[in-house]
Amino acid sequence: MAHTKPEDRQLPGLLILNANFVLLWAAYGVSAIGDHLSEMAMLHLLGGIDRPDVTRLQALLTFGFFLPFPFLGPIAGWWADRFSRRVTMVVADLLRAGIVLNMGVIVVWILNTAKDQHWHESWHDLALLVPIMTVGALAAFFSPARQALLPTLIREDHLVRANAMTNALGMIGTIISALLGGYLVQRAIAGTFSLSWSFRLDAITFVISAALLSMINLRRAKPAPATKSQGVMGPILNGIAYVADHRRVWRLILLGAVYWAAAGAVISIIPALVRDIFGGAYQEAGLYRGLIGVGLVIGSIVMTVVGPTASLQLRVLSGLLGGAFWLAALCAASVFKLGKIFSALTLIGIGGAGAAIIVSVFATLQQIVPNSRRGRVFGVSDTVTMTALLIATGLLGLPNIPNLDRYVPWIILIQVALFLAALVVAWRAYRRGQTLPPITWLTLHLTRFYARFWCRMRRDGHCTIPISGPVIVAANHTAGVDPMCLIAASPHRLISFLVAEEHYRKPIANYFMRMVNCVPIDRANPGKSFLVGSLGVLKQGGCFGIFPQGTFETPDAETPDAKAGVGLLALRSGATVIPCHIGGTTYRDSPFLGLFLRHRVRLKFGPPVDLADFAGKHKDRGARTAAADRIMDAIERLAPPADSQME
Repeated sequence: MAHTKPEDRQLPGLLILNANFVLLWAAYGVSAIGDHLSEMAMLHLLGGIDRPDVTRLQALLTFGFFLPFPFLGPIAGWWADRFSRRVTMVVADLLRAGIVLNMGVIVVWILNTAKDQHWHESWHDLALLVPIMTVGALAAFFSPARQALLPTLIREDHLVRANAMTNALGMIGTIISALLGGYLVQRAIAGTFSLSWSFRLDAITFVISAALLSMINLRRAKPAPATKSQGVMGPILNGIAYVADHRRVWRLILLGAVYWAAAGAVISIIPALVRDIFGGAYQEAGLYRGLIGVGLVIGSIVMTVVGPTASLQLRVLSGLLGGAFWLAALCAASVFKLGKIFSALTLIGIGGAGAAIIVSVFATLQQIVPNSRRGRVFGVSDTVTMTALLIATGLLGLPNIPNLDRYVPWIILIQVALFLAALVVAWRAYRRGQTLPPITWLTLHLTRFYARFWCRMRRDGHCTIPISGPVIVAANHTAGVDPMCLIAASPHRLISFLVAEEHYRKPIANYFMRMVNCVPIDRANPGKSFLVGSLGVLKQGGCFGIFPQGTFETPDAETPDAKAGVGLLALRSGATVIPCHIGGTTYRDSPFLGLFLRHRVRLKFGPPVDLADFAGKHKDRGARTAAADRIMDAIERLAPPADSQME
């Protein structure tokens, strides 16, 4: 009997058809509601939104919830690699349900004790953090188990979309919890509901999450990591050493730390912003906090669409730049009282930028870290990222700073500086070892994104273009997007092309054409300008792209023959000739119109064309024609079967 690989057992196509993923996805969304549903009730019990130090109070609640993460992260990560990840999450949910269900009783007992023993208000606040910290400790075990389990349930090419969908649903849960929590407190103040309903509904969400997780069928998952007993400290230290030894891993973790530090600070200042700018109460505070979640949802949805086709560098840089921009806009809104709509847009923008960062971090770590170490790596990640959040919220919540809310604009500006510093560091890291000018490098990433997303370009097989030396890339010509797709499909070389002189002279087009060292052709005397320009590129060891037919292949028309010029160039230069077949484009007469149409481009590079028998015969017209025909034959042999072209 043939063995079936675990990957083959995954349901193909849409993630929504993968029952295991849907169960994990839904469970996380429901538990995200539970994480913060009773937070507004706690805020009310501690004095409410009218306290003059509400920023400190909100920061203290966030600080208490995430305080266990840095201490328990490595242990929780080891646990996720050593024991069942599904069972870990189910037990964590059930224990959280029990604690939250009794949270109201615990809080009342602490309040009565504080009143009887005349505790100082600061001790009173800190004592109420104990039950929150307990819930946070269980969340610390839930987190690495979930992040490590996700890649075992889906295909690797679905990681970005899966993380984006999970992040989006988690943020929807956070929005619901903020709105519902604020509504329940308002009703409790009005006497319609008991405040205890906040805690009861919170407990119900964790029970539902546990029920969903228990239905995950692990027999359809990829094999679990080995569970050899090696003690506790050995594997934990091994996980820390793995992160320290892998530059890409710890850089991603530090990037996540930047995000969480800013998130902690922004969440802490929202009640003060709502009170001072809008004169709002609990429900408005929940609404505007939820707007960050709306941005995260929108950003995550965008990531499900464009994320798999955009490079990690492009996603990270755009996320950091967007975060700095929207934080600066929020600062302006707080200083100049720019109103509800503008402030709401800034919060949504901050959330959208955060989605680009956090989805990229999670998806990349899940992709590059082996399953046997994944739990410990995410445990270390939780330790580092939550330490950053604790530093941000601790600096705001632990010291009793008089009139702290007056410094909200400065708190935001610090986050702007943090994002800009991270942007500079990321840019320098991504640019290290690059020989291309910065603008060319960035434009190349944007070109690849355009080709992969808009043109739906896919390269079949490996790129056979040599890393160095003069190269001619010869391809059939089907549409105006062909040059951009060839550039996008070549990971190691920047390809130059022939361009009509009238197009080359256009202001914006000229800038980009010079960037890739394109060769302008004088249509009145094409032969001379073609040969001089292309030989100049090849003599410098460049990579030159050429379409031997000289014009588009048109549907329902005879395929044009190859021009002898490509044979002359190949024999005269002695460059390596790499054939490439392009298919799947949508034909239009205008090359520029084709740039705006959707395509389903498929490229395939072939082995170098052997022209050794024509060596030294570049002056022989027959040899040039034969060489051109051989190159064109090599291109046509790369074409897929006729039935596959109809897909």
